Amino acid sequence: MAKKKYKVLVGVDFSPSSAFALQSARSVMGRRPDQLYALHVIDRDFIQKCIGNRLGTEAEIKKTLFLEAKSKLQAFLANTGLSGDPVEPVIREGIPFLEINKQAIEKDVDIIVLGTQGTSGDMERIFFGSTTERVLRFIKRPVLCVPMEEERKP
Repeated sequence: MAKKKYKVLVGVDFSPSSAFALQSARSVMGRRPDQLYALHVIDRDFIQKCIGNRLGTEAEIKKTLFLEAKSKLQAFLANTGLSGDPVEPVIREGIPFLEINKQAIEKDVDIIVLGTQGTSGDMERIFFGSTTERVLRFIKRPVLCVPMEEERKP
């Protein structure tokens, strides 16, 4: 019987916190993942705001955002020193915490790794909670929340 692959999903928003989470995911629970998914979610609400501000058609805005995300994710992965690691970049559109949960289930990951501080503004986090907090409320898989090194110093 074949051994089950150990799969890890990392949420990436291009922040230093998500870079640290991605690097930390190289060895989770003392084991190197067989498959690592780097997931970036293009926020559906942001697309709607762009449409509302007449920045283009829905198709034009989505195309621009997906192309930009693809380029940024490739550069982001290259800058985190993960060459040679089994990393699959994944870009999806949706509500970030829901899409993280959806992808975790679809890809049958063993654990989700997230940074504790993303790119959302302080006011949004105060009133609505961070993506990480929302993932924790709804997911049925283990989640590892990785603080930045500076946060862990006494």
